[in-house]
Amino acid sequence: MDTTTSTIPARKQAFIAAQTTLLSKPIAPSRAWRATNDASNIPIRQRLVDDAVFEFNRIIEEHCQRSYAPQASRNLSERINNIYVGQIDNQGGGANDVEGGIGKEVDLTNDSTIESLPFSWPSELEAAARPEDAQAFSRSVSGLVELSKERQQVQLRMDKLRRLQSAIEPLRTSDSGRGVQENLVTRNGAVERELEKMRNLLDRVAGRVDSFRDASANARSRDLVNMDELRTSRKRAVDEFLADSKVFSG
Repeated sequence: MDTTTSTIPARKQAFIAAQTTLLSKPIAPSRAWRATNDASNIPIRQRLVDDAVFEFNRIIEEHCQRSYAPQASRNLSERINNIYVGQIDNQGGGANDVEGGIGKEVDLTNDSTIESLPFSWPSELEAAARPEDAQAFSRSVSGLVELSKERQQVQLRMDKLRRLQSAIEPLRTSDSGRGVQENLVTRNGAVERELEKMRNLLDRVAGRVDSFRDASANARSRDLVNMDELRTSRKRAVDEFLADSKVFSG
């Protein structure tokens, strides 16, 4: 029987499968029978013996396949498990409700049940008579409690990750989950190529703007007037006007 399984249906199904394997194994006449048959005055011919054994093994194999099918074994295991569960419901207690020990029907995979387990052997008399078993029991309970705490922490982490998954679900753009990565700047990615195009466009625009600025500056420089020359010419015109004899005669 597989002792690594933890649930009652799995244990019972493994036990039934092991017993079915034993029942379905082919049989053969023993050496003692063969020796007795050979020493008999009227021995049975070997061919008849082989044919009879072959037919018997065939009938046994067919019977096991029909009567102990995997589905039937699973149903039987589930019925046994339901009986255990019914006993637990009828008791309605914890792991320490069984006098002198822990009931076989107690579910040791339940966190609340694990927390209610005693850390020492329930019976002091048996603990004194079997100290090694009592110590092994204490170590097993301590290990079970630690594993239960680790499982609770893992469950909390799983719940947190599920909440994070639900939070980022709207960011998905396809059923495969793609969409977020495409929006990140990665080497040789789509965003990097678009940024390179934008930089080239900005360089071209900046070059055109600089050319317009230079042309405007040149035009303004041509339109500038020398103020000193303007003042000198105006002063000369005023002096000539005042010195004109026709304007200021006698």
